[in-house]
Amino acid sequence: MPKSILNTTAALARHLGISRWTVSRVLNGHSGVKEETARKVKQAIHDLHFEPSALARGLRGGQTATVGVCFQDLESPVLAMRAASLQQRLREEGYQTVIELAGDNVELERGAIRRFVGQHVDGIVLIFSRLGADDSAIRMLERANTPCFWVDPENPVPGDRILLDRTRSMKLILEHLTGLGHRTIALLGIDPRNRFGILRMPGLKKYAPLCGLDFDRDFISLFHPGETKHTFEYGYELAGELIEQHGGNLPTAIIALNDRIAIGAINRLREDGIRVPEDISVIGYDNIAVAEHFFPSLTTVDHQTGRLMDLAVRGLLERLEPKNTDLPPRESHVHPKLVIRHSTGPARI
Repeated sequence: MPKSILNTTAALARHLGISRWTVSRVLNGHSGVKEETARKVKQAIHDLHFEPSALARGLRGGQTATVGVCFQDLESPVLAMRAASLQQRLREEGYQTVIELAGDNVELERGAIRRFVGQHVDGIVLIFSRLGADDSAIRMLERANTPCFWVDPENPVPGDRILLDRTRSMKLILEHLTGLGHRTIALLGIDPRNRFGILRMPGLKKYAPLCGLDFDRDFISLFHPGETKHTFEYGYELAGELIEQHGGNLPTAIIALNDRIAIGAINRLREDGIRVPEDISVIGYDNIAVAEHFFPSLTTVDHQTGRLMDLAVRGLLERLEPKNTDLPPRESHVHPKLVIRHSTGPARI
């Protein structure tokens, strides 16, 4: 049988009379596709010797089959997870990625966008962007007519975007802790002036009274103003300060900004013979790989990275379709998941 000329998911979808997203889900082994449809797609892939071709995509309509991706750094496990997931999903769709790291420097982010536009990428994905709505880089994107998809931007921005519902994550955390009887809680590393901390405060303040807590009375907040390295060592230091300041009357639970701070804090608590969760419960955030294998295994919030990146890629690809260029900007929200493990338990009496 001659080799098929169908070498994009869109072409295969048209051949079968189904959506490209359905084809993509079958190719990636995702659930949610009828068994008969999945069998039809797999049979066509076999019969037509189908293989997505980035080159074929690049030759169509002057497209380059590349997507520019910009995020802060690879030191953050959650950013690394998002970037890896995004790159894999784009690769499955026949796109190559050009990756730029901007750190905390907005000018570097602007420069990355200028280079993406100069390289004629088909689209751009910005993760945790710090740009403002009136930034010159955004105006450049509009002039170049380059589709851009925003994942968790720091500020309100024009265009398609997807956000993790961090307010909901605080609801899940507080309901879990108060359900275990906790009434005094330490917040470690959650700086209300930091870009990550500021996203947690509205949820904490909203749901504290709904869970029977008074935010000013029942919470202890410890952070180093302006600190941007949210590492294991930072968590270790903050837990030491908590012990020094409140050792005679420790809170019964800790909510940490991220898993690294939570794990560093647990290590410091251990040094003083403070048991987790018997003496104090600890909750992290991000569900990094080590969280499940640490002792005790860490209760944490999972970003649902796979779903975030699926939706980001789907949204960008839809925007790349000529018929969708004039659609109004769309905003989606992904609900995080609380992963309950062994670092939380009933409050001590």
